[in-house]
Amino acid sequence: MFSSIKWRFIVIYVLLVIVVMAIVGGFIVNRLEDDQLEKLQDDMSQTLSAVAGAAPYLTEQNWEQTAGRMQNTLNEWRLSTDESIYVIEAGEVPRIIASSVRSGIQANGANALSYPGLSASGILRALEGEIQREIIEEPNGQMAYAHYIQPVYNRNGDVAGLMYMTTSLAFVQSVVGDARVILSYATLVALTITGALGYILAQSITGPIRAVTQKAQEMSEGNFDQKVEVKSNDEIGQLGSMFNVLTTELKDTLNRIDTERSKLDTIFNYMAEGVIALNRRGQPIHVNPVGREILELEGELEEIEYWDVRQLNIQGINYYDESSLSGTAQAQIKDKFYNIRYAPYKTEFGQDVGLIVVLQDITDEHNLDILRKDFVANVGHELKTPLTTIKSYTETLLNASLEERAAKRFLEIINREADRMNHLVVDLLQLSNMDARRQVWDLKSMDVYETVTLVLESLQPMIGEKHHHVHLEIPTDIHNFIGDPHGVSQVLTNILSNAVKYTSYGGRITVSAKNYGSRVHIKISDNGMGMGKRDLERIFERFYRVNKDRSRTSGGTGLGLSIAKEIMESMDGRIRIKSELSVGTTVLLSFPVDEALL
Repeated sequence: MFSSIKWRFIVIYVLLVIVVMAIVGGFIVNRLEDDQLEKLQDDMSQTLSAVAGAAPYLTEQNWEQTAGRMQNTLNEWRLSTDESIYVIEAGEVPRIIASSVRSGIQANGANALSYPGLSASGILRALEGEIQREIIEEPNGQMAYAHYIQPVYNRNGDVAGLMYMTTSLAFVQSVVGDARVILSYATLVALTITGALGYILAQSITGPIRAVTQKAQEMSEGNFDQKVEVKSNDEIGQLGSMFNVLTTELKDTLNRIDTERSKLDTIFNYMAEGVIALNRRGQPIHVNPVGREILELEGELEEIEYWDVRQLNIQGINYYDESSLSGTAQAQIKDKFYNIRYAPYKTEFGQDVGLIVVLQDITDEHNLDILRKDFVANVGHELKTPLTTIKSYTETLLNASLEERAAKRFLEIINREADRMNHLVVDLLQLSNMDARRQVWDLKSMDVYETVTLVLESLQPMIGEKHHHVHLEIPTDIHNFIGDPHGVSQVLTNILSNAVKYTSYGGRITVSAKNYGSRVHIKISDNGMGMGKRDLERIFERFYRVNKDRSRTSGGTGLGLSIAKEIMESMDGRIRIKSELSVGTTVLLSFPVDEALL
């Protein structure tokens, strides 16, 4: 029952009233009791003052001599049955010389400090001149008495004796008890009214909530045509209104989702590329018809517990390393070649839950690329011999004694163009050898500082001509790396010469290196003209130039970075380029560390 918010609301409401009534009742009763006690003590003070005023001889004569007269005064005084007055002399042993007690223990002549019902401590303090007020209960705890002790002074200002009065608190206790009974009845009435009002209020709140809950339950079962009746404009009514808006929006959203899903299913099933979606466990959850045909997947996907993406030449998938979850690869399946693109799909919270792999048939492009590579190799071999002859004759003419300057200038142009064509042929031959796996590298342990400084020395005329500032940031604890000296020198020369060519006069070029686990990273940064994102995506394509006019002016062939990438990959290295237009370019070269020297 108490799991319902209605009953919890009622219980809390009732408990709140009980606590409030208890606090208020306690305050009223205590205040009433204090007021009654204060009034009673004021009456006792007035009574004792009146008795003392009726016996003026108490301040002049010895109290023992006036005991009889004092007793007569008390006998004549009208006191109630629950009031008693004692007259106590101030001797070494305070004794009662007169009292209003008419029955029980004989009071006159008794030691006041040991007399039953009197407060010895109060008497002693009163003898010191202090009026004492005390509440003393009987040993059985059934009755309590108020004690009032008033000192009487003689003409010398000394305490001559005490007027001691006791009064029963039965009346006060009766009044307080009646007040408690009245408050108890009031509390019961308040609780009854509060419980009824709380039930009505809770019902008015929980009733609409139950209605919304029932409608929501039906929605969870797939019935979205639900509306709640709005009976008020308060928060509960607004909740019902928002629920109705929610159902309408949800129904429209689901309709839009169904439409979009239908579109995606059509695209997915009829697209020319093969698509396969895998979860984190490597189990295929979606495969389009083209993908099934390429991968020869038959039957239900639930029957396939694991499908290894390494079949598509996708390596190093690690869901704890996001950088490994996207990229491209190429794979051969039977007699066809495919370009593989893969990327993760995520939850709405950004968590990687699986992998999407797209297979694009590039068999025709692959065959054309083979033909193009063969053509480049043949052209290179065919042009090598005539270019060598032209170069030899040109050098002979330049070394001869010529009288006309124009002839020499023409020969210099022929020589420069021959050099450019020769570089092109050399580049083409090198690419051809690397494509055909004919390039043999002599891998050795290389020192980073020595390798970089040698390349910079060879480029010093170019650097000095443009007044560039070159900064080396190579730590002394940098590890040696593994590479072919000629290949590494060619890569560094290509990267640094590009930095020099395409950085404005007086620019800044920084060469830094650091140890990175089992790799050594060399980074070349410049503040040159940079390149855009579109150019950056194609920068490693053969014959691709960012700016053809600029490249021809500076002697570029469009093969330098292609060769650098091929060299790096053949030596188990990696090359990455970051660039921003009009800001600069950064090239990162990663080499395997020489573990033998660690």
